[in-house]
Amino acid sequence: MKNKTVLLVDDEKKVLFLLTDALENQGFNVKSTTLPSEALEMLTRNTVDAVVLDLLMPGIDGIETLRAIKKIKPHLPVIMLSAHGNIEKAVNALKLGAFDFLEKPVSSDKIAVTLRNAITQSVLEQEKNGLLETVKEEFRMIGNSAAMKEIHRMIERIAPTDSSVLITGENGTGKELVARGLHFKGQRAGKPFVPVNAPAIPENLLESELFGHEKGAFTGAVGPKAGLFEQADNGTLFFDEIAEMSLPLLPKLLRVLEYKEIQRVGGTSLKKVDVRILAATNKNLAKAIKEGTFREDLYYRIAVLTIDVPPLRKRKEDIPLLVDHFAARFCRRRKTPVVTFHPHSVEMLMEYSWPGNIRELQNLVEKVLVLSDAREILPGDIRPHLTRDIEVGEGYPAEVGETLEETRKRVEREKLIVKLHAMDWNYEKTAEELGISRATLFNKMKAYGITGKRKR
Repeated sequence: MKNKTVLLVDDEKKVLFLLTDALENQGFNVKSTTLPSEALEMLTRNTVDAVVLDLLMPGIDGIETLRAIKKIKPHLPVIMLSAHGNIEKAVNALKLGAFDFLEKPVSSDKIAVTLRNAITQSVLEQEKNGLLETVKEEFRMIGNSAAMKEIHRMIERIAPTDSSVLITGENGTGKELVARGLHFKGQRAGKPFVPVNAPAIPENLLESELFGHEKGAFTGAVGPKAGLFEQADNGTLFFDEIAEMSLPLLPKLLRVLEYKEIQRVGGTSLKKVDVRILAATNKNLAKAIKEGTFREDLYYRIAVLTIDVPPLRKRKEDIPLLVDHFAARFCRRRKTPVVTFHPHSVEMLMEYSWPGNIRELQNLVEKVLVLSDAREILPGDIRPHLTRDIEVGEGYPAEVGETLEETRKRVEREKLIVKLHAMDWNYEKTAEELGISRATLFNKMKAYGITGKRKR
């Protein structure tokens, strides 16, 4: 294996000479030492792709050296050698993270093949971990508000379990991010996370998509196909908007959750699956159960634990962090210098109710960055995207326990703020735009606690 460096550690110089010669002939770069302490120093100073380590050496033996190596470089593959066939020590070495255990004398082909396998597996593992970290960063939840701290606390508490979780909240609040957080912080983090967007799958195909099908099960089934449950085996299956699933399909889903086995469409045999179920909905399932559009027994099966994700209007203190995050991510993808938002721009965003929640904020940030070449986004860059008329019922739902009059006042206050921003806090123009007098405008500003600002 060309350009790969192997460190040999053995107290016998003759063994080092023979192994060095054999591995260099196989295309490896080789470094060697008879001293475990020197080997540890070499690891801190040099790039090494694998270590071949003798088990029995005077002073610090191979087991102690292996422990030290794993502390310095946990992912570095180590192959143990011994002429004594000590099974107990070999098992101990493997438990401590050794890749393999070979008995002396070992042929050059045998050790070369083992090294190639060890290095290849190590590279793949690092790539996998790097990809996993990238995915974690991509789907990281942003926010330090009290509401978000409580979400994080619940995730930390629930993630290590295998309990089913129902995630509730309005559209665009980040329910899938919560689901991914539960997956990545749980014991199944390295296994598949498979999202199921039930409303996007035609009803006549959903059963096949979930459970798979056998050849000839229906017209077009030209061969067997594994369903999403099989794809998510040992991992997590996330049902987004589970309340939209076809009612006749719910009993089959319930059976899978209870017995952890599936039957492909057109098949006769049962197949065991080990899948953690997470589900999300923006609907009131208790109401859906009363209306007969959702099964009560399925509800209790998926809602073992519940996490409610608050709307963005209830965690506005997180908006500055979210804006910075979305802007930085967008610029990173485009490979352009980072663009910042002026404090007045961020303040304007914090005064908006965000009926589309985080999804709407993310889309607005991207839209503004696409349309502007500035290195700093000013209020004027944002105003055109926040000046649409605001009416009760058009994306501005009433808060829980809020009266119609309270909703009207809240929406009117926001409309005033948006229009004031749009008119650069010019009261005369704002009053004219709203069709009211300046006196009425001032009275409303006073009633709603809207503080006047100087024009930019």
